[in-house]
Amino acid sequence: MNRRFLLAIAGALFFGLLAIIAAQSILKDQVNKKIAESETPVIVATTEIPLGTKIGEQHIALVKFPKKHVPEGAMVKKEEVLDRVAYTNISPKTVILGNQLAGVGSQPGLPGVTALGMRSVSVRVDEASGVAGFIAPGTYVDVIAIIQPQLEGAKPVSKVILQKIKVLAGGQQMQTKADGKAQQVNTVTLEVTPAQAEKLKLAEAEGRLQLSIRNATDQITEKTPGATKRDVLNDIALENRAREGTRDGFGGGPARPSQAPPPFNINVNNPNPPPTAAPAVKSISREKSIEVIEGAKRTRVEVVP
Repeated sequence: MNRRFLLAIAGALFFGLLAIIAAQSILKDQVNKKIAESETPVIVATTEIPLGTKIGEQHIALVKFPKKHVPEGAMVKKEEVLDRVAYTNISPKTVILGNQLAGVGSQPGLPGVTALGMRSVSVRVDEASGVAGFIAPGTYVDVIAIIQPQLEGAKPVSKVILQKIKVLAGGQQMQTKADGKAQQVNTVTLEVTPAQAEKLKLAEAEGRLQLSIRNATDQITEKTPGATKRDVLNDIALENRAREGTRDGFGGGPARPSQAPPPFNINVNNPNPPPTAAPAVKSISREKSIEVIEGAKRTRVEVVP
């Protein structure tokens, strides 16, 4: 084979490979340019950031994120996030939003997460009123007070006194009982207005508080009438039976009045004592029997048809 021919083929292959490599490089640059144009840097949490935490370098990273998927309010500069306080719990590998951060200069802890014009108030709750541990920071609750009204002789009532209240924190603290011994109690910190704080602390001092969880998106404020024991039972006949200690009023009938045995008088001067009164007989409805009452003695006799 001609040597010149071989050199020509080798040269063609070489320049062909160079052309392919150049084309790939140009295409890759164009693709990277389009990707760069479609992405923007955003601040992402690299670890869990609890509510009230002051954010540092160890908590965040600057990463590229597709522009079309960037949420509204996303933070794009580290200096806008560093030393700010988390206003809510921030999950790892999520974009940090402006509304998740307290104002510039806010202090860590509750002072930093309490909104302007609001107050952080802690109240005692038991496990039941804490909805079995499901109340967490960021939860919205209604506050129910179980309290004795001011009117003399009034019975305890329950009433929803506050609605759509944000929970800022929950925890435990040690308190001293009346006997001087320490006990551990659960507390929940709520974000309220000054006027709501006054009502809340009075209700805590005068009665007991219960919390009910509500949907965070529910903006409706219900007007409730409150509840008494009669509202709970809603059965006057049952109350009468409870007072008399009998079940004769079952089915809505009147309660049976208490009966004392008839007096038995003996006149020693009269040789002919008065005849003994005939035993009282009371028929029992809904049963094939009668009850015979002789003084303090009561017997039930089956009726044979």
